Amino acid sequence: MGAFGTGLFKGMAVTARNFIGSYFDRERLVTVQYPEERIQPPENSRTFPFLVYDGTPENMRCVACKICETECPPQCIYIVMDRDEKGKPLQRPKVFDIDISVCMQCQICVEVCPFDAIKMDNDYEKSQYGRFEELVEHLPDLLKSNEYYHRIKPTEAAAVDARLKAEAEKKAKKAATTAKPAPKPATTSQAAAKPPAPPAAQPKPAPAASAVTAGKIVIPEDAPFSAEQRAWLAGFLSSIGVTTSVASVPSTAPAPATVPAAAEQAPVAAETETAAATAETTAATPSDAPWHDPGLSMAQRMELAKDRPLADKLMAAMAQTDCHACGYDCRGYADAIAAGTEKDLTLCLPGESETAAMLEKILKEAGRL
Repeated sequence: MGAFGTGLFKGMAVTARNFIGSYFDRERLVTVQYPEERIQPPENSRTFPFLVYDGTPENMRCVACKICETECPPQCIYIVMDRDEKGKPLQRPKVFDIDISVCMQCQICVEVCPFDAIKMDNDYEKSQYGRFEELVEHLPDLLKSNEYYHRIKPTEAAAVDARLKAEAEKKAKKAATTAKPAPKPATTSQAAAKPPAPPAAQPKPAPAASAVTAGKIVIPEDAPFSAEQRAWLAGFLSSIGVTTSVASVPSTAPAPATVPAAAEQAPVAAETETAAATAETTAATPSDAPWHDPGLSMAQRMELAKDRPLADKLMAAMAQTDCHACGYDCRGYADAIAAGTEKDLTLCLPGESETAAMLEKILKEAGRL
């Protein structure tokens, strides 16, 4: 044990040494005269999220898939997807708000984003006079260029760019290898050997007016939905084969004098075929979907759906995020493909090429491609 007061004198000696040395060595001037002077934050520091764009703000990486909104623990992110005049999703956000008074700077939104569209900033000067709207950052405030990202986090940004470039080259290479060659023109001998075309099929008689046929669903305006929700719900119900009765629609066409027995039976047969096709493509119980878990791998999801109908297998191939970037949820997109109303197999943005390849494989195995 030292003499009484030894620690006090040692501390005073350190203070005196730094005080005197500060007149000769600038490294000892540890006080920064903020705000006239600022220290550059370390590259791995983080404050609040921002959105990255390439080149111009119109080329933002965000596709409004809402994964970050879903996974955000304090629920401080709010996203609305942009749509064209016909209601088709444009795969970009119309509204993207972050309440920084609620944000806990956890970086989970960065980790779950499959497009490297959202990153953590190191700008700490966010104080405002108001505590509410002033602390909500909107889309124009959040958009920052890739050059800015490189400036504040050069190592991380370079790694992200290298990965995105490698993925783009891989997709381009795969697209080039899977492109089908143009068909060669037939020679004269081949044309002569080609069998004659079969005779055109005779047109089938039109079903009776009382038949139940598929029609466009119209959601009443007094339904408890917004205009966008009514339009989406109408398209979804039409895509999965919900039917409307022609008899319920007033018609001005004259009724036929007599209806043959064969014409009376035709609608019944058509309804039977439609029901059979629906049973093949659409799940009997859509809520029973054990594969609807984004934490499962593709192999695990397909194993759970291997003995299910076509629509269930197609749904299992989705990313299971229900992000609506394709214009549907996972069930709606699968049902639309199974019904034949949706031909594009590349709309699942979180699943990317893995989902597109699996959808193509499933449809080929089912004889649909």
